[in-house]
Amino acid sequence: MDAGQERQIIRLWNQLRLLEREGRPTEAVRRQIERALAERESRAA
Repeated sequence: MDAGQERQIIRLWNQLRLLEREGRPTEAVRRQIERALAERESRAA
C-alpha cells in the first residue's frame, strides 16, 4: 500500500471517531474503511 492510501485510511478513521463522538451516523464511513482495508489486503496477497 502506498503512503497516500495509508493516509486516506487514517483520515477515514479520524472522521469515524469524530462522528461517533457527535452521535452522528457512522455506517457509510465504516464501509469506506472496510473497502480500503480489503483493497490493501488484496494488494498485499
